[in-house]
Amino acid sequence: MDIIHIHGFKCAGTTLEKILFREYPDLLRVENSHGGKRLFYEDISPELLSVGAISSHLLAPQKESSSLQISLIRDPYKRLVSAWKFQKNIVKDIDETFREHINKYKNSVISNYQCKLLSLQNKGAHFNSGWNFNLDLDFIFGDSFFLGVVERFDESMVLLEHRLDKRGIQIDLSYPSIQNSTKDVKQKKELNDFSKFAYPSTDADTWLWKMANDKMDYQIRKIPSFNDKLKNYKERCENSMFPKKNLNVIKI
Repeated sequence: MDIIHIHGFKCAGTTLEKILFREYPDLLRVENSHGGKRLFYEDISPELLSVGAISSHLLAPQKESSSLQISLIRDPYKRLVSAWKFQKNIVKDIDETFREHINKYKNSVISNYQCKLLSLQNKGAHFNSGWNFNLDLDFIFGDSFFLGVVERFDESMVLLEHRLDKRGIQIDLSYPSIQNSTKDVKQKKELNDFSKFAYPSTDADTWLWKMANDKMDYQIRKIPSFNDKLKNYKERCENSMFPKKNLNVIKI
């Protein structure tokens, strides 16, 4: 298996998933049949793992992996706004103001969601196990993990192509358009800035997002031809296409 995509909610994961589906027609999208309960590799039947790539919202990362684990991180406050818009206006599974949504998020098991999503986890019987915040996050900047930044999606994809090429994997990560975005969802009135109110539940995510940006800057500086690669990538995006068929989800 080449790639394991840990799909952060409202972190450009649908766009990346469609890119991967084009490059890996056998892409396995696997989720837990029990809502938001974390998945672990031992939960997946071995016969399902003979694929080129996996994508999942719930799969817990491994500290070491022969496959390249990849994920994208986003400004946590903007991610929170997007998640609320998506749930309220598109999925329509909540009916609460943004302030109410933040207050619930602050007191929930998934506050600082992105750090918890990417933390190493211990499997337990309790439904909420697997959503712990583990300070041992250095591995996501190591050889078995690639962490990109949503706000720098094109640069992230160029870096990811470079990382994969060093592993002997040549795939095209171009895309025709951003998918599943909430930027065009209109509100009756402009949202107040509740970023300071939300900060206690986004502080660790903010730290990780800033670190991911710093690491990206460092990686870019190490590639002398990066601007040429980025230009070539943008040109490929102009002629890029997604598969017309939909990706099936397997729940276990």
